[in-house]
Amino acid sequence: MEVVEIAGLAPVVIGRLHTANPTATLGVYVHYDGQPVDAANWTYPPFSAALLSAALHEDPVMLDYPGSGDPIDPEWRIYARGASDDKTPLAVLNAALDALTDARMERSVDLVFLFEGEEESGSPNLDRYMTELASRLQADAWLLCDGPVHQSRSPQVAFGARGYSGFDLTFYGPERELHSGHYGNWVPNPALELARFLATCKNDSGMVTIEGFYDDTEAVSSADRKAIDALPGVEDLLRSELGFAGSEVEDSSHADRLMLPSFNVRGLRAADVHALARNVIPAEATASVDIRLASGDDPKTMVDRVMAHLGNAGYHVLDRDPTPEERRAHRHLAKLIRTPGYRAVRIPMDSPLATTLLDVCRSASGQDVVALPTFGGSIPLYLFEDILGAPVALLPIANHDNNQHAADENVRVANLWYGIDLWTTLLTTDFSAVRSGA
Repeated sequence: MEVVEIAGLAPVVIGRLHTANPTATLGVYVHYDGQPVDAANWTYPPFSAALLSAALHEDPVMLDYPGSGDPIDPEWRIYARGASDDKTPLAVLNAALDALTDARMERSVDLVFLFEGEEESGSPNLDRYMTELASRLQADAWLLCDGPVHQSRSPQVAFGARGYSGFDLTFYGPERELHSGHYGNWVPNPALELARFLATCKNDSGMVTIEGFYDDTEAVSSADRKAIDALPGVEDLLRSELGFAGSEVEDSSHADRLMLPSFNVRGLRAADVHALARNVIPAEATASVDIRLASGDDPKTMVDRVMAHLGNAGYHVLDRDPTPEERRAHRHLAKLIRTPGYRAVRIPMDSPLATTLLDVCRSASGQDVVALPTFGGSIPLYLFEDILGAPVALLPIANHDNNQHAADENVRVANLWYGIDLWTTLLTTDFSAVRSGA
């Protein structure tokens, strides 16, 4: 293994493991960074790796870690930041490699490793590293194990992931906060106007109303349709587990909605609330929006369409803070700051890589496997195609209720065991079809 660093950037770790008679070379990507932590929101310290007898909502007890030969309950959980995202893939791969060594079993594949430290920030420099290291990162296919298995607890293979785009949008009112009694009903309130604008972006049927929003989205293929129709129904389970009464689109399939681009308001800010609230008209209001892209959507074009929607609503849009003169010159004034984005990726579900991975997962788990055309999260898979010229797929391992990115992140022990079985099977499977493309 080797640490590689471009000056000023978070380093990557690369490596390679050879075997005597490889049927193919598989690339393995893992990210070593994690989401920020507010320890006050955690039940146990986020970096202590607390072992609990069950999930928190089941009133568990804290356990000591078992010794060699001690019984282990597969329903135990490890609570820690990064437990599932993204320490689990590396932990189970290492365990699988150790198991094969102890059993004196030869691997059937060579391995290439790439560990990145900026995934949670959108991988802004992964393309630079891949370009510089391309000759050392050649593989017949790349595998990522980020994310959860299906909500039914069934093993899952995902053959694509949504892309990402987004922006921060600020609407401006008076130059300073004003007394709402003296000036309310006369001075425009940017919080109300921002809310009103955002409401024009999506209708009551859950469809985005920005002109052209769905124009480039690829149609669902017959293979995708067949896979979606075969998925276990989890909608009632999710509504109960996640604590809400009805879906955004009534009677919609969760998987079907993942095949479309989304428009999500991920945060709003204007003045203060609760005990800090003051009787003021805010000077400005900001919304942070993410757009999850489906296959075919271009990240820049999607935000361009939002810009056009703003223009049609009469807004003068800047990419910086306005000057005092601009605030006085434009009744409807906004600032839009784009978030770097990337396109979605989806490989054919009848490709050699797809069929081989489904067979591997069935063999490793002894269960029916969920074949998912598109994963809900966004991962820059396009870089593996564009720069390294290889197909890429996702083999999630962590439990679906792992609280990824949130307080009390966890991983279920049974999922760790599944991950070890999965990787020992992967490492001893004939991948000749993937190498040849047959």
